[in-house]
Amino acid sequence: MASWMIHLRVAQGIYEKLNLPEKEAFVMGNIAPDSGVPAEDGTGFVPDAAVSHFRTVDENGIKDVHEEQFVARYFTEEMRESYSERECAFYFGYLTHLLTDKHWASKIVYGAKENLSGLFEQDKASFWKTVKRDWYDLDFLYLKKYPEFEAFRIYEGIKEFKNIYLDFFGEDAFEQRKKFIVEFYRKGVEKVEERETYLSPEELDAFVELAVEKILKDYEE
Repeated sequence: MASWMIHLRVAQGIYEKLNLPEKEAFVMGNIAPDSGVPAEDGTGFVPDAAVSHFRTVDENGIKDVHEEQFVARYFTEEMRESYSERECAFYFGYLTHLLTDKHWASKIVYGAKENLSGLFEQDKASFWKTVKRDWYDLDFLYLKKYPEFEAFRIYEGIKEFKNIYLDFFGEDAFEQRKKFIVEFYRKGVEKVEERETYLSPEELDAFVELAVEKILKDYEE
């Protein structure tokens, strides 16, 4: 739902405020839910987002994340007490991804639906294509402006990260997805040009700050 760059920006905002010692595992956890592989029939990913993101989708394509299901399965207080720092950081990162997606749906997706209501009602496929192009171009421009963005550097620099955490992903799922995502952004930065987008960079900045604030509040509670 939210782009990978947004997930990395939120991840950095959180690990900086909490001074997390296991940044690498936390950063990987923030991207891990998007580690599915394309289905053979081209209709989605394996595992399906209903599994990897604990979510449902309404009739308009708006997605709702049920993070409480993830917590019950992987991140209860009793489980956290038994985890190593690295395990805890990974699962906390995974939960952060789910919560970021939830806030993204509430603040950004519904906002786009309102701002581009005519296109949404007329042609939903064109609507999603338009907004996603804007989201990714804004990502490319952000990385172009901040080439030393730390969370991306951490993610890009991970040499090995086997999946020993989740039974619905393969052992090398995180590593394979990382190769794709890093190449996607590197190529995107090379080609991107500034243009008018429905969503401004300042609005994205505000979203990241809000998401970090809300997730930290949830974490404290």
